[in-house]
Amino acid sequence: MKLFILLLSLTLAFADHHEGHSHDHDHGSGYVVKTHEDLVRFRNICAEQVHASAEDVAKYVKWDFADEEKSRCYLKCIFEHFGLFDATHGFDVHKIHEQLAGGSHVDHADEVHQKIADCADNNAQGSDACTWAYRGGMCFMRSNLQLVQQSVKA
Repeated sequence: MKLFILLLSLTLAFADHHEGHSHDHDHGSGYVVKTHEDLVRFRNICAEQVHASAEDVAKYVKWDFADEEKSRCYLKCIFEHFGLFDATHGFDVHKIHEQLAGGSHVDHADEVHQKIADCADNNAQGSDACTWAYRGGMCFMRSNLQLVQQSVKA
């Protein structure tokens, strides 16, 4: 199975790369699937926000996220811009699934959805938002990196 993102980037993940398509991929949930262009824009915004060096960004683009504050907060920023995470509620499993499906119909009872849900904890540890986002994103990328990478084609 392919896995971001990123999302993921869950990272977010997490963007549909269909050049020339509209950003209006709303599939009833109110979530609009993000594109590769969105990911590039979010990378720039988030790199600036966390003061990431060019070397840091080069690692991030290669899905290399060290367990350090800058990387954790970078991932949180990406996930927030994708609309997949917020510091109060954590990850939105349904939106992540929709992003990874790239606008296709999703079955929220399938294996991918369960893998996302398994990684989207409720922060019982009481971690800061950056650590929470990083933990969930890295968990999902470990089990589904190819799917995340395909969804963003970055």
